[in-house]
Amino acid sequence: MRLLAPATCVLAVVLLAGCAASTPVTSPTPTATKSATPLTEPQLLDKQTKTMVNLYSEVVCTNLTDNPDIDLNAAVDKVLATYATEGLSEASRIELAHRVLEQSAAKSCPDQSERVASDLAE
Repeated sequence: MRLLAPATCVLAVVLLAGCAASTPVTSPTPTATKSATPLTEPQLLDKQTKTMVNLYSEVVCTNLTDNPDIDLNAAVDKVLATYATEGLSEASRIELAHRVLEQSAAKSCPDQSERVASDLAE
């Protein structure tokens, strides 16, 4: 019985060494991935508008309701100062603010939609 334990250890070492040596070592091959193409400015404008309306339409409507005399040009300035508008030209930033106000009103406070549209048209 004394010989059985050392023989078992030797056998285990030989098996493990044999298993490790017989396993071929492969290096991972790089997988081709699509690189993201940069968004055009109109695409970026659409994406940011949708995101901002989804996130902030309730806040916009609350402000419109709480401040019925608010100057919407001031509201546009506040939107531009408060929310991120990276990657957009100045004209697109203003368009974004207008869209956010108009679409937020349409989504969350339809009773304010006409007022927003008419005030922004001025």
